Amino acid sequence: MKPFIPKILSLFSIGCLAFSSTAMSAEQNQYNIDVWADNWFSAYIDGKPLLEDSIPITTERSFNAETHQFSASSPFVLAFMIKDFKENDTGLEYIASPRQQMGDGGFITQITDLKSGNVVAVSDASMRCKVIHKAPLDSNCAKVSNPIAGQGECQFTSEAEPASWQMPNFDDSAWQHATEYSVAQVRPKDGYDEIKWNANAKLIWTDDLEKDNTLLCRLVVDGKHTLPTTLNNTAHSHMHALFQHFHHVKTSEDSDYLNVESNGLPEHNMMVGITNWQQQVPLPQNYTGQNSWKIPLKPVLADEPMSTKDHFHKGAIAIAVDGVPIFTAMNNRGEYAADIGELDQWGGHSGRADDYHYHLVPEYLENVVGKGNPIAYALDGYPVYARTDKPLDKYLGRFNETGSYEYHATNYPPYLIAGLRGKVQVDSLANAPEDQIEPQAKSQPIRTDDYGPLKSAKITDFKKINDSSYSLEYTVNDKPHQVNYNWDEKGQYQFVYVDADGKESVETFQKNDQKQRPAPTNGAGKNPEPRPPANNQEPRKYCGDGLCDNTESNQQCPADCPDK
Repeated sequence: MKPFIPKILSLFSIGCLAFSSTAMSAEQNQYNIDVWADNWFSAYIDGKPLLEDSIPITTERSFNAETHQFSASSPFVLAFMIKDFKENDTGLEYIASPRQQMGDGGFITQITDLKSGNVVAVSDASMRCKVIHKAPLDSNCAKVSNPIAGQGECQFTSEAEPASWQMPNFDDSAWQHATEYSVAQVRPKDGYDEIKWNANAKLIWTDDLEKDNTLLCRLVVDGKHTLPTTLNNTAHSHMHALFQHFHHVKTSEDSDYLNVESNGLPEHNMMVGITNWQQQVPLPQNYTGQNSWKIPLKPVLADEPMSTKDHFHKGAIAIAVDGVPIFTAMNNRGEYAADIGELDQWGGHSGRADDYHYHLVPEYLENVVGKGNPIAYALDGYPVYARTDKPLDKYLGRFNETGSYEYHATNYPPYLIAGLRGKVQVDSLANAPEDQIEPQAKSQPIRTDDYGPLKSAKITDFKKINDSSYSLEYTVNDKPHQVNYNWDEKGQYQFVYVDADGKESVETFQKNDQKQRPAPTNGAGKNPEPRPPANNQEPRKYCGDGLCDNTESNQQCPADCPDK
């Protein structure tokens, strides 16, 4: 094990302090970057070389930390090439010895503003990464006595670096989010403990620590965010930390609630895959200030939990850690939205206020916040997790090993939170099942008409043009259509509907005015056909309804099926 030796790093270029010609006229700040990698990294800033691991990748046990100071004008983009040691394209190390094995990687970094002393950026699951070398594809390669790359169990994949991937304007939206790992999983060595890591800085890699050998990762430093030096100053620091994975989400707390502010839009794409479309589109919402989401900090178990079959068909029942509200799995007509084509690939869609929300637990968020962490909180205060193989009660939750209650996602109806186990207040029981939990953040519609379903429509693509402009593509009877919409700083919204012949119709709206002018006439927008009745399929049975049918089992619905 090689001891940690502090070093003065050699840079790619002596002139690196003036790394960006575009930043010369802007005010530059002094920053410090700390990096630890298993086994090697190189770093770029706005496309220019910044820093390289001083121990070559050819050194098998190249574990060390690097620290370097530099000048930059924010915002800037740090791009990292990260490599785990491998002897050749088999992806193995210690080849032909008794220790022959697959290696595992790990990487962590933090950037500190030297003037303020604040950590302004860290490695975490919000980073985007791409694997360009993966080996071996079959773990059994590690057991082969004479492993040869590309033969038998020792296949591998390798691809060239994308052009200009280090540049700030490179589009990395198709890259995967990094995966966070614990210290126990990575087992960082030599140099890691010499750095005082901010509590938000996470050890990352892609989703396979062993097989993914060479990664490209990018980190945006906008200069606007300051991370707390510690998250241990409140009893609910872990809750705050989960939401802090998403830069557009802000949290605070008072004596009763964790307050969650967001614009209601996720970082992933939206709407694609919907085949039963009500003609709503995603618009940002003002979930801030007094209209923020409120999670009780001291949840209390209810004597009589309220069923989501009989209540809460209006409004949200939970808030995901990406700031997107979660509704019950049913739509307001009592159908499972997932079963009738109303949801996109991420389990969400837009409601009548053009407000995006989930109707399924967004389990993909576990890749962002780390396996075993909550991915949402119900509005009764109890956490929501991804699926588990442990038995659940009739509310689709369980008491964990510490005695605390938690909900879990399922892949069977009712899919999430069959009943709220904690105490909640509702606006009016007389409205049930259209009652809703209070306090509840409110969405604000821009378009006030009920456009209704568009028959035979299928959403095929959704693109973010910029922060205030989107394009939704769909087909009707296999013919392409579009809805292109945007808004300006004065709250003027424009919707342009394009039919299969390229004919355009336009609607404009003023925020807080909602006066429509003029309506489209090409089959998009207002739909003259009446809303179809709820689908005529026999409704599926509900966990907790006292009936056991062939869609249920003892593990899924133990209260309904005690003997099945």
